[in-house]
Amino acid sequence: MSRKKQKHEDHVNLERWLVSYADFITLLFVVFLILFAMSSVDAAKFQALAESFHSVKGSGASLVMPAPGSAMTQQAKVGATGQNKQKDEQKKLEEVKKKLEKYAKQKGIANNLNINMDKNGINVTVTGTILFANGDASLQPAAKAVIKDIFNIINTINNPVRIEGHTDDRPIQTPQYPSNWELSTARATNLIRYLVTDFKFDPTRLSVGAYGQYHPVVPNTNEENRAKNRRVEIMILSNEVKDQTPHSGEKASP
Repeated sequence: MSRKKQKHEDHVNLERWLVSYADFITLLFVVFLILFAMSSVDAAKFQALAESFHSVKGSGASLVMPAPGSAMTQQAKVGATGQNKQKDEQKKLEEVKKKLEKYAKQKGIANNLNINMDKNGINVTVTGTILFANGDASLQPAAKAVIKDIFNIINTINNPVRIEGHTDDRPIQTPQYPSNWELSTARATNLIRYLVTDFKFDPTRLSVGAYGQYHPVVPNTNEENRAKNRRVEIMILSNEVKDQTPHSGEKASP
């Protein structure tokens, strides 16, 4: 038994400590390489270092933080900046909405000045005969004062504005307005013309749309509903959707 035991002990590997020592040296080398890479703003060299780690450890991304000035860092900064801009714009739009609501109550026109807000921006719907008489597209004399007040509030921000004209379903056929298409178009463009020529509103912020009778907010079943469908929509657009054409039938919660 003693010979067998002695023979077994002779084969024991007394240099196993070298394995642990080699692992330690390797990890220490990796640490120094990481510190060196992070001290440099050369993203290309850093990426090469990460790829070399990938071949050894499986994923350099798990060992190496993004290099200063790398694409990943820049993307994070851009994303954070975009989110901050959206929050700032949202806050400004909410302030404009509150001012418009306060104005409508003070003037006693809250029933004809509906103000809604969603991700696209603010929608100010002017109904009834505040702006135009039935079957006409000329701005009422009292309408100009209302428009000035509304756009003095809108002008506190620089967002684009879209004007949309709508009618009820009553047919119209006159030399000036052969159909509701012409009537809704004339209402929207006459309002824009007044804003540009008299109010001196920046025309590059304006766009126009006309929908005739084909986008009612309620069924044209009675006079009250028709009065709601005869409207002009002033849409203060979020900068996120300024290049899109919002669908006037999509309404937001107040």
